Amino acid sequence: MNLTDAATGCWIDGSHRSSLEFTALVIELAHDYGFELEWDQFVADMNWLESDEVDDDRHFDIIDSLDWTYEDALGYLNDNTREGLYWEVEDQSLYLVEDADASQ
Repeated sequence: MNLTDAATGCWIDGSHRSSLEFTALVIELAHDYGFELEWDQFVADMNWLESDEVDDDRHFDIIDSLDWTYEDALGYLNDNTREGLYWEVEDQSLYLVEDADASQ
């Protein structure tokens, strides 16, 4: 990921979104930057969650999978961002932040 200090700030404002929407947006951003996942399955799962077809077991399995994928996606973003920058989630929003300690 070729990001500069000028790219710092809020990338995803999730303050007005559901936690599921925010999770999906972080996963999608990481995917846009090369994070590998079974994209077709991700899209199918998101579509299913938005449908009226409610099966509690499947619902919980998908949510659990999305939580793990979200954590992996956030880790991927941080692992692939240049030294001195890092991704931070605060108030259900994703920020690219300059690490003040990196220059010391």
